[in-house]
Amino acid sequence: MIKNDHFSEKKLKAIELLMQSYSPGEVAIELGISRVTVYRWLKDDNFQKELTNKKSEIIEGVSRKLAGALDKSVQVLIELRDSCKQPNIRRLSSMAVIDYTLKISEMTDLESRIKVLEAAIDKK
Repeated sequence: MIKNDHFSEKKLKAIELLMQSYSPGEVAIELGISRVTVYRWLKDDNFQKELTNKKSEIIEGVSRKLAGALDKSVQVLIELRDSCKQPNIRRLSSMAVIDYTLKISEMTDLESRIKVLEAAIDKK
């Protein structure tokens, strides 16, 4: 469970349930509170900030897992391309390697450009 001294146990549980794709109505039923209360919490800036922080933590964790699996997955695509006798599978795996390489290159380029822009903004 999330630990935060600023929120009640019910609010913390609500955040966890919302992160598990519960609807506000389902959260209300699960916690034994009114739906209006959940919607009021959702309008609260501090609650939204905590919800956003939790989402960011989850995304960062998933990103680390995917990054860890990336090298092995690319190797599988390359091995498939090199070992398969079926031209269509060789073509598709080759296209996948090229496509993912281009996407990573674009993302890296965008990240570099954003850093330059942020540095320029910070200097002003």
